[in-house]
Amino acid sequence: MRHRIATIVFACALGACAGPPPNHMATFHEYVDAVNSKAIDDALALHTDDAEFILPGQKPIRGLDEMRSLLEWDAAMNARIRFRGIEERGDTLVIASGSERNAWFQGVGLDSIEYGPGLRVVFEGALIRGVYPSALTPESAAAFQTRVGEFFGWAAVEAPEDLRKVMPEGVFRYDAPSARAWIALLDRYQKKPGGL
Repeated sequence: MRHRIATIVFACALGACAGPPPNHMATFHEYVDAVNSKAIDDALALHTDDAEFILPGQKPIRGLDEMRSLLEWDAAMNARIRFRGIEERGDTLVIASGSERNAWFQGVGLDSIEYGPGLRVVFEGALIRGVYPSALTPESAAAFQTRVGEFFGWAAVEAPEDLRKVMPEGVFRYDAPSARAWIALLDRYQKKPGGL
């Protein structure tokens, strides 16, 4: 009997009594559902305190305050994300492809953007530690460059002060007030003579 109790205590000390391992796939699906339903607090609760979101070519978003601002941007922009081909590799999910729709992309004339293979979501325990989007697909990148170039060409001539406000120092600010300012500017762009 003493031997059995000692074995149980030893097994628990090694982690056998810690319960099932985290279900990263379920957590990620919960995150996607929270973003798509604008449940900011629910999405934020799935991140570590020092979580980061690294968009290619953008200033890193780090910590819960900046993550909240990004989620508020997504909510104000009515973001909808979808992913396909999710593979779990230890504490990392590697995603084959994804798409995002939001008011910003639609405002410049894109229905959505498509991410190529390699988007990664890294976990620490049961929580998301980092999100690292992959590059856009070649088709999506070409359309993005064309549409965004047309928009910035128009804004530089027709709304330079507004452009400086939404991109201080030439950098995107991800928060709800910036999203609302972008939506107003993009609405002007869509109503320009000749349309999109």
